[in-house]
Amino acid sequence: MNSAPGPHFSSDDFDAWMSDAPSAEARAHLDACPECRERAEAEREIVAMVSALPLVSPAEGFADRVMQRVAMPDPFSLRSMAGIRRRLFATRRTAALAATLAMVVAGSMAASIAWSLSHQQTIAAMGTWLMGQAWQAGWIGVRGIASNLIEQPWYSTLRDSLAHPALLGGASAIVFSMYIGGIVALRRLLTVPTRQVAHANG
Repeated sequence: MNSAPGPHFSSDDFDAWMSDAPSAEARAHLDACPECRERAEAEREIVAMVSALPLVSPAEGFADRVMQRVAMPDPFSLRSMAGIRRRLFATRRTAALAATLAMVVAGSMAASIAWSLSHQQTIAAMGTWLMGQAWQAGWIGVRGIASNLIEQPWYSTLRDSLAHPALLGGASAIVFSMYIGGIVALRRLLTVPTRQVAHANG
């Protein structure tokens, strides 16, 4: 028994055969392959049966009736206070827990206020101590920075140059000139051009 030429039909080959547009190679294979021919006939019968079915459209108002039964959840209900309140008071246990937390928070706030009013001198002393500690830490930091600068190798050269008024005046003049030049350049950059561009139609 001779084998059929070419590979078995693919889905695209079956679609082309049912639309009466198969290639010559596909026709030759279909004539020699009973398996593909049987499947092709079955595919065509199924398509014919489905095409013969009457078109059924939903009754009038079907979409409205379906949408009335669909419960659309609020995407922000979990974040809303109403949702939180419903969850807290859903059961007696959650309500008791919420009440306990509220009492703890309110009691803590009241105790804090009462202690602050009765210990104003202690609070003032603590504030003074904290300010003193902050000042001391800042002064230690400044001294550390100054010590690091003094230990730098270029510090002695800078100190010697500052000891001569002529060098100090020259350096100041150079820095001042650079500052003025920067201001002038920045002003030139920020100045809006006053010349009007000629239009193409003019």
